[in-house]
Amino acid sequence: MYRLFYTLLYHTVASVILPFDFLKRDKELKKVWLLNKLGIFTSKTTLQRKVVWVHSVSVGEVMAVSSLIKTLSKDFSVLVSTITDTGYRVAKEKFKGLDVEVIFLPLDCPFAIKRLIKHFSPSILLITETELWPNLICETAKVCPVVLVNGRLGERSFKRYKKIKFFVKKILNAFRIIGVQNETYKERFLELGANPEKVKVLGNTKFDIEIEDKDFPWEKCLKHPVVLAGSTHSPEEKLILETFLDLPEVSTLLIAPRHPQRFKEVEDLIKGLVPSDVKFFKLTKIENKSEFPGERRVILIDKIGVLASLYRVCDIAIIGGSFIPHGGQNPLEAIYWKKPVIFGPYMFNFPFIKEFVDKGLCIQVKDTELKKVLKELSENESKRRSLGEGAYEVFTKYRGATERTLKLVYELLKG
Repeated sequence: MYRLFYTLLYHTVASVILPFDFLKRDKELKKVWLLNKLGIFTSKTTLQRKVVWVHSVSVGEVMAVSSLIKTLSKDFSVLVSTITDTGYRVAKEKFKGLDVEVIFLPLDCPFAIKRLIKHFSPSILLITETELWPNLICETAKVCPVVLVNGRLGERSFKRYKKIKFFVKKILNAFRIIGVQNETYKERFLELGANPEKVKVLGNTKFDIEIEDKDFPWEKCLKHPVVLAGSTHSPEEKLILETFLDLPEVSTLLIAPRHPQRFKEVEDLIKGLVPSDVKFFKLTKIENKSEFPGERRVILIDKIGVLASLYRVCDIAIIGGSFIPHGGQNPLEAIYWKKPVIFGPYMFNFPFIKEFVDKGLCIQVKDTELKKVLKELSENESKRRSLGEGAYEVFTKYRGATERTLKLVYELLKG
């Protein structure tokens, strides 16, 4: 009865929102997005083997399970569903050449989910992190095991779910396995009514990232120190840009906005703030060049799918989404390259980062403190090296979740 009420409410809301979501999509994705949302897949699937369906909402989730997907694709066909345009594009690029098909997740309506199941015939569904869509989970559980992987349950979501525990409990127990990142999340799922036998602590697959070591022709002429501000949101770009302009000790600033639809907005901001003695470039205009002018430079990263590899070229990394109440973006890509990491007060999406801060291996600052910290790090190479290597040592301690998750998935598929 509760799911029927949810479905009726969802249909009503979706019928209002869908046209607006369609209009704001990029032109080249509009058609495929709309068809997929309705559970329509016009081209014949290229998947030929037993199908493992992995749902990852956006870029962060796709990256977190990319090693898992690549390993699974050696033995199975993999269907990857995403919700965001950026997640869709990154998945397309990331798994190019593998037995992987990428789609947009249909609406959480029984008719759309059933169409997907009929078209692809999945043998298992792996849902990443906290994507608790009632119809997706309950309809798929009728035909194959549904597993939560890399599961997490933040405090705010936990409090919201507690208010509808009677409903959430039924959804949770439709899972075959609930794989979570740590004991805290395990206790929260149990408190919501999950079957204790189903909840397993497997670790965080974000620590198992493998990043391509790309060579960028233009990196050889960068003036150091280089600061890379990754996955930024508004108005963080203004804060970081103004801080950079006040610090002649920093020669180069790379800014990578989180959302590609903001590239033009950030470009206009940069052009309006940088003086004539600071040269501005867009990555897409210099990516094949080995040299370009300027003693001090600002480079806009107006291309998706390269940020993780770009952290290698910087001396200091600033993590976006952390100077506003967004909750931060993934700091592990910078730590992977042994870079010193700075972020703002809001990192609640990544609670594991507290250990790094408490051990003095990552630096958490208020916006008013950013200039001072950047100046200190830019002038102290040995401190930069010490922070980067120390954080990397902690990072390696938590690897292995992907292997544990794969073992569980293979056991379910054999069974």
